[in-house]
Amino acid sequence: MTEHDFHPSRRIARSTPNSPGGELAPRIRTLATDTVTPRDRSLPAALCTVAAEVGFETANGTDSANATAFADVLEPVVTTVTLLEGYVRLRLTLVDAAEALADWGAPTVDRDDAILASDFLHASAYATVAETPVPDRRRLELYRLLLGGSTTLTRQCLARADADERADANGASDGRFEAPATLAETAGAIGATVVGASAETRTALRRYSHAMMTALASQSSATSDDDDPRASAARVLFDPTCQHAVVTDEELAYATPTVERSLERARTALEALADDAAGTDVSSPLGRLERATRVPFHRE
Repeated sequence: MTEHDFHPSRRIARSTPNSPGGELAPRIRTLATDTVTPRDRSLPAALCTVAAEVGFETANGTDSANATAFADVLEPVVTTVTLLEGYVRLRLTLVDAAEALADWGAPTVDRDDAILASDFLHASAYATVAETPVPDRRRLELYRLLLGGSTTLTRQCLARADADERADANGASDGRFEAPATLAETAGAIGATVVGASAETRTALRRYSHAMMTALASQSSATSDDDDPRASAARVLFDPTCQHAVVTDEELAYATPTVERSLERARTALEALADDAAGTDVSSPLGRLERATRVPFHRE
């Protein structure tokens, strides 16, 4: 599969949820739609996309014959991931408004409207899986992944409402990072699964995605996409030609312990993929995953 055959940025578009029942107040639909992050700025969407690329190339090498079919199966699951991301954003505004606003840039909304809009996004994520052109058995696997991920996300959001801050003196992550990391892990697993990747490949991509989001979500002081490591990582993952600056091992030494430990786990996951990947240059899926571990982090 060549860059011309499949370039993720060509398929980036603002996703608009489709109502399963068709009955939804306009203000709720607008809130739901506005909460969905554009794909080119969504790290979960980027992780889902590149996980699918890795899984596809592991099974097919660089053969471009199935590139169109690959794009067709990828489109609905990336939409599913962005809808689930919107659901998480709204749920976090309900359980911890101040921190959710800081971490996700979510708008201030009426509580009842946020509940209805988040439920709408959650249902739409499931409905979109049904549109994925894969065999029934694989679609069932996708439903199971989505069910497991969304159930865990719901529990984490509820637990966050009553949780105390759990960061320790060593910088261990607290409850603020659990839901984003679970969302990322689910996105990576869905991307790998939709193309029929092996169990080993799926496991490695799940671990990578969880570790990367833990590292990136811990850097929550960004005020715009220009200095948000999550948006920077998404650009690197989506675009093989991205020339975004990266940092050296020496510069990473100044990152927080949470970041350092998480990035080490991400690189360990990549090592498990190295032998099976079709290419390891910087523009290959595996190369972009490695580059994403080197986006500049805030100094705290």
